[in-house]
Amino acid sequence: MEPTDEPLQAAESADTTGSQSAVPVPPTPPASDLVEEPVSEAEPIQASPAESQPAPEIAVVAEPEPAQEPVVTSTVTIPAQENSTDEGGEWDLLVEKIKAWIDSNQLGSLWDQAQLPLRLIGGLILFVIVSTVYSGILGTINKVPLAPGLLELTGVIWLLNYARCNLVRSSDRKRVIDAVGSTWNKVVGR
Repeated sequence: MEPTDEPLQAAESADTTGSQSAVPVPPTPPASDLVEEPVSEAEPIQASPAESQPAPEIAVVAEPEPAQEPVVTSTVTIPAQENSTDEGGEWDLLVEKIKAWIDSNQLGSLWDQAQLPLRLIGGLILFVIVSTVYSGILGTINKVPLAPGLLELTGVIWLLNYARCNLVRSSDRKRVIDAVGSTWNKVVGR
């Protein structure tokens, strides 16, 4: 004997009959009676007469079509003006304004205001160029097999010789410190 859902359905139908607002549920057939049937669309269930009123009609307003833009069918050509002495052209006007600006002595004040930024920009450009050239030279020397080691040895020998000649005695050290301080003051501008 095959199990069925009949007692469960009977209990559900008893529960639904007790409440008036519930929608009745059709009983499910036993599993042995199930046959695949094509599914059709269900009809809507009307719950109450207040909800069953037809939807209000919405009037459709036809929008007017936008007006078409006029199409240009011809072009207008304006001949160039011949040399006239009445008024100068744009170039003459520009030249006159530049001459008036130069004659107004504002060029000197502009140069005084822009001198420091222009020097900084020039120094930065010069630094970039020198560092690029220096980097290229060092890269080329580095590719020579014994050159980096020999240059390092030469630097160590020079440093030891400088220290032996200038840093052993206190009078020599004082002279070197004074020379470095005067050079620093020249650079800083004191």
